[in-house]
Amino acid sequence: MAGVQREDIVWKTAVEWVIREHGSSNSADLKELIAWLNQDSSHRAAYEEASRIWLLAVFVPSSTPPSNE
Repeated sequence: MAGVQREDIVWKTAVEWVIREHGSSNSADLKELIAWLNQDSSHRAAYEEASRIWLLAVFVPSSTPPSNE
């Protein structure tokens, strides 16, 4: 169970980093991200997967139905 919880924390942190990266980030954030990525190979793997999902989400059509006009 502890392994699953750790994976959840790593995944959530990776997603937060991707969101921050595409929001407003600065050089201090980048240094913090690099330090986090270098802590463990699972961090980099989760971050890369979250980044791929972020990029793929661009191709998902909007859920807003077209207007009847």
